[in-house]
Amino acid sequence: MSLGEPSTRHEAAMAFNLHEGRDDGERIAASLMAGLDTLTNLMLARISTDVEREFGADSMLLPVSAVKGQMNARKEVEIYQAVESADAARAGGYLHGDPEWYVRWLGRLRLGELFEEPGVAARVGVYGAKPPDARRLAFESALGRTLPEAARAPLAMYRLFPPAVWIVTATAFADQPMAEEMRRQQLNLLPNLADCHACRARLMEGGEECRQCGNPFWKLDWVTAE
Repeated sequence: MSLGEPSTRHEAAMAFNLHEGRDDGERIAASLMAGLDTLTNLMLARISTDVEREFGADSMLLPVSAVKGQMNARKEVEIYQAVESADAARAGGYLHGDPEWYVRWLGRLRLGELFEEPGVAARVGVYGAKPPDARRLAFESALGRTLPEAARAPLAMYRLFPPAVWIVTATAFADQPMAEEMRRQQLNLLPNLADCHACRARLMEGGEECRQCGNPFWKLDWVTAE
């Protein structure tokens, strides 16, 4: 489902290299795109398709409303990821410049000109002004308003998502220790995530997904298992 025409990866890479004084912008942009593509798609599947499969669909929603809700939810996920990734980049010391520039850069890479809309800028401001826990709660509430079924998703799902974004960001910047620490935080929250015999909760490459448990963003039955 397309939202906006993204910046080309090559253009984004050149802009990143120029702003940050680096020469690996192409690799960083490619890694972020692959990892965030996977997270966006899995997050929407978990809070929508998986929830409907488990609890049933909301029959009051018209097909047009459902499509619009999915598009708005996708946009909300992208906005949140841009702000959360910038927080990870700041904490990891990956940037020489302003983290707010990185939010705009990543937002344009993900959403193109759509990221410049006033409503999107307002949402960026809302998330950017909040500390991590409050930002996560605001994200959860926003998705619940956009997709009614999202309000029925397990709360742990939303707690697993921020460190997943940090893992993608750390991986893009070749910070393996940070990625491993974020995975430990996820496992501290839900130790059973490591019970998958296929992946053992290992860190996945960008765009990779465990077909058994859903790692890097686990299926509903793994999140709700006792």
